[in-house]
Amino acid sequence: METPEEIRVRWRYLRDMLIEQLGHFESGALKMHEAGVNVSTDAIWRLKQNISEFDRLICDSEGKDA
Repeated sequence: METPEEIRVRWRYLRDMLIEQLGHFESGALKMHEAGVNVSTDAIWRLKQNISEFDRLICDSEGKDA
């Protein structure tokens, strides 16, 4: 089982990668298509929501660890 600090370190790494990918979506360098329809705008929104939600979970858990 990972310690809370190991989880935070892994999350920060993953978060940085996700933010980098969002930059590619927003610049148009990377696009997602489903059945021939560009879903990049929706993908960006969902990723941002997921990042924010997980950030809140991490912050909440840090408060409980203190």
